[in-house]
Amino acid sequence: MKQFFGKKSRSALAMVLLISLGLHIVAIVIFGTIKFVSEALREETVFEAAEIVPPPQEEPEYTVNLQQRNRSTPPPQPPTIVVNNPSELDIPTLDIDVNVDSSSVYGRGGGGFGGGLQGVREMAITADIFGMQITAENLGVILDVSGSAHATLDKAIAEIDENFPTAYMVLVVGCGMSDGERALKGGGGKVPGKPRVVPYDRRGSNDQYDSLGRSVPAQLEDFFRKIGKKRADELRRYFKRRDNLFMLYGGDIHAANFAFDFVLDQNVDTIYWFADFADSIDKEIIEDLTRQLRRNRVQVIAHNFLGKPVRKEVKAMVEEVGGKTLEVVPGTN
Repeated sequence: MKQFFGKKSRSALAMVLLISLGLHIVAIVIFGTIKFVSEALREETVFEAAEIVPPPQEEPEYTVNLQQRNRSTPPPQPPTIVVNNPSELDIPTLDIDVNVDSSSVYGRGGGGFGGGLQGVREMAITADIFGMQITAENLGVILDVSGSAHATLDKAIAEIDENFPTAYMVLVVGCGMSDGERALKGGGGKVPGKPRVVPYDRRGSNDQYDSLGRSVPAQLEDFFRKIGKKRADELRRYFKRRDNLFMLYGGDIHAANFAFDFVLDQNVDTIYWFADFADSIDKEIIEDLTRQLRRNRVQVIAHNFLGKPVRKEVKAMVEEVGGKTLEVVPGTN
């Protein structure tokens, strides 16, 4: 035993322990280094997942019944227009001539003549007047109511009312053209004041009669007595309710040119003149009137109700403005 645990044995055992300890230290260092490197590599590695692509699918087929859809689908609504200031709204202009002149001479506005279409331009109307075709958007009528017209006046009124019920109708005595200041031959024949067109006075005031009874109301009363009470009452009611009914009054009442001036102011495009053309006509006045008619592109239909030729001054004016003459007795054509 003593030899076994001798000095050499202890030295060898110590050596073995030292070697073993060194190996453990080396092993610890090696494994620690491997562990540290592994952790470092694990932190720096980034794994990206592969993109997931869904499996392809077949799209279903749809069949649309267009006919049924068109029936059931309401039309698209127009976009809402918002205007902050109503005055900025652009409103298209309407081509309507509305006269609202309240003048007592022309009889517009407050007083009125009823609920008709006074002052409103109509669409073009084509109709026959005693066999002659007339086309007009806005017709003016100058109607002689003097004694020579009484035999046919009723027919003329009926013809006009049937075809052009809203025409501007001016009742005049005679068909002369003058400055309105001259007295008629035979003495008197003048109503105080310059000739002017006024609303027809249904009252028949005494101040509308001249010294020879030649004013419009006087001539109509004479006419009513000739046609009988029944028809006279019908015409009185007609005159009472008719819109756009006027008469020439004052001065030298044989001055139809003042009636022409009035209807031209109403923007008429055609004038129907019913007269016998037996009265004197001032040459300068009819020439000036012809220029006005041509400038305003207004045609004139001159009807001689006695069936005689229209006098040359009037015929020249009618031809100059592209109008027509009618020479037939109403009721005989």
